[in-house]
Amino acid sequence: MKKGLLGLVVIALTVVGCQNYDDQFDDLNKKIASLSSDVTSLSSIAASVTALDAKITSLQGSALTDSDLASILTEIAELEASVEAIDNAAIEAEVADLNTEIDTILDKLGDILSANAYYEGNLTITNLGQLANAQELIKTGADDPTVTVRGNVLVTINSTNGLKDSIAAVNLILSKVRSAQGDVTLTTNAAASLPALSYVTGSVSLNGDKGKVAVSADKLLTVDGGMSISGLGGVVAFPRLSSVGTVTVTTSNVTITTLNLGAITVGGPVVSAANALTLPNATNVHLGGTLAASVTLAKCVDFRHTTGGVLNTDLDLSIAGTAATFSLGSTTFKGTVTITTTGDINLPNITEIATSTFITSKSNAEAHFPALTKITGPVDIDSDAKTVDLTALKTLNSTLNIQGDTTIDLPELVTTAVTTITAGSATSFVAPKLATTSVVIVLKSSGDLTVSILNLADTTTPVNDIAQIANVKTLTVAAQTNNLDVSDATSLATLNFTGKQVTPAGAGLQNNSLTITSANSSLKTLNIGSSSFLGALTVTGTSLVNLTTAGAIVDIDVTNNAALEAFNFGHTHLQGDNESSVTIVNNDDAKLTSIDLSSLSKVGTVVVTGNAKLATLVAPSADVLATSLASITVTINGNDLSGTYTPAVAPTGTVTYSAPVITSAALSSFKAWINANVNVDIASPAGADRTITTSATVLATNSGVTNNVINYNIDLDNVDDTTTSAKETGNLSAIMNGDTNARDGATGAPGDNDNTGDVTGVNSARELATVAD
Repeated sequence: MKKGLLGLVVIALTVVGCQNYDDQFDDLNKKIASLSSDVTSLSSIAASVTALDAKITSLQGSALTDSDLASILTEIAELEASVEAIDNAAIEAEVADLNTEIDTILDKLGDILSANAYYEGNLTITNLGQLANAQELIKTGADDPTVTVRGNVLVTINSTNGLKDSIAAVNLILSKVRSAQGDVTLTTNAAASLPALSYVTGSVSLNGDKGKVAVSADKLLTVDGGMSISGLGGVVAFPRLSSVGTVTVTTSNVTITTLNLGAITVGGPVVSAANALTLPNATNVHLGGTLAASVTLAKCVDFRHTTGGVLNTDLDLSIAGTAATFSLGSTTFKGTVTITTTGDINLPNITEIATSTFITSKSNAEAHFPALTKITGPVDIDSDAKTVDLTALKTLNSTLNIQGDTTIDLPELVTTAVTTITAGSATSFVAPKLATTSVVIVLKSSGDLTVSILNLADTTTPVNDIAQIANVKTLTVAAQTNNLDVSDATSLATLNFTGKQVTPAGAGLQNNSLTITSANSSLKTLNIGSSSFLGALTVTGTSLVNLTTAGAIVDIDVTNNAALEAFNFGHTHLQGDNESSVTIVNNDDAKLTSIDLSSLSKVGTVVVTGNAKLATLVAPSADVLATSLASITVTINGNDLSGTYTPAVAPTGTVTYSAPVITSAALSSFKAWINANVNVDIASPAGADRTITTSATVLATNSGVTNNVINYNIDLDNVDDTTTSAKETGNLSAIMNGDTNARDGATGAPGDNDNTGDVTGVNSARELATVAD
């Protein structure tokens, strides 16, 4: 059994009474019993050896018989087997295990003794006599317990009172102070420590000698009152202190290089003056708890504030060491915050801020706010921050000034109050979910700009929404609800447009429009998004080169665009609204040679005139048609559409009348589409409800469900008369007017046919029938 075990057991039982350790001692008893059995076996063997020795002694001087010798040899063999059977390793293991159990019991008894060891009254050591008295009352051996002082602790160590020379003895006393039920004041000009101190119910004052000595309390967890630190220099660290009142650090005549109070979760702030912390020489500062309103760290390169949650107070933080780094645990700024640093600005935990200013002196610095979703007060980010990360920002309720970044990316910004977003260096602004209602966007005053937003609200005076609208070269709107006229965007070269659908759909309800005019002389490309909904698209007098449509458009009008080279139809009708219309007029100097309307469905009006180079034209879809309530009108002339004309043959008594034949890809395409529209019913199979005619008489007597006739006037521009050797003899209408046989018809009587006096080409059912399929 270990030395001193019995004495400790007696003391423990005296102190703590009848605490139950039955399980611990039962386990110990089992191990002792097992060891005893092995020892008993060894004793039995020793007894057998003694008996055999006595037997051999009694036979000395006598003649041994064979029987005597056999008996002795048998007993020797049995003893050898017993000795071989002894397991020394098992005994050694059991002894080692027993020692471990005893050590565990000793440790537990030591804890019990420490928990119940008290020093009654104040512990004062300010002279040698008080030191001697403390040594009598507090045992300082390695196995002696730590104590709780039921009072204040006052220790003063200096050369005058003789305690500096006895610092080792003083430190032995201090090492046994586990907690104090009062204040702790330690003033020293020699290195001192309180290695066991964990809890103080009052305040703590630690005072060194002009930074020449260190004072430590590495296990200090809780101070119910405040804490004062003065005269300590170099590394000042209380790494486990989690709960404390105000911590006051006095910096006069000392140089603190590291301050570590980062474990504080309750209490603070750490200050050097009223609500301010200034550490002129500290390079590493780690704080927790409440922050002082002003923190100035002229040489700090590593600042950390570990406490999370809401920072309700104002904060002016200055970290001016070379290429400084900092981190704040706070998730929300409620007060006014100014952060000045020589490095990057990284706030990965912050989700909401109020009035804030961020300043960096680092060239090409970065400012990262990856979790920031809401801004409630004015925010200003310094011009040296060339990269600003606000990719999570959703709500902006005040002004935002990003001075240095040339590319602003706000992919989640949705809702705003009346505010201004200023980015004076930016040439690109991307906020695809932002409607500019009550928002002014201010960008770089010169150069080409790129802007991407959800909706441009003030379309009457768009400069009220985008201050530099005249410099925008590329504009993207992702869900435009208002009528948009981009005439003020005089530098606009590319427009990417998507209109927002009005729901529920109804006749004439999709009333948003897009208007491009001659003011947009730089516009070369217009792209209508595939998910776009638009009531009317008007492109007039522009320098547009490429026009691509998609989505659903009710009415489209493309007029007087001299530079137009490609018109790519990709849009369709808007179900539930009115029938679609297409107007393509007087793009006479354009290089536009081909138009394919076959992607368009449910079309009511087609006007294609005055497009001098247009040689190919395909009609709208004949498979998906407008209802019979829709008016159908087709006007085509003045283009470069070609065909051939075979004149009529007059009838005689022996020759049957032969009608003229018109061959044209464009006319054949529209013939199929017109005929398909003839038989469109309101409610199938009610019967045909349209009549192909321009005659008021026929219109009045229409027997269909509606009186909506199909009106069309289709002329070709380069038509070959097959009866002459010349080619391209003229327009279709002129050739038709010159065909007297066709005009007289089957009776040979003038005026019998529909084309009498015809100047517009094919415009009646009889003339349409002459078009080859």
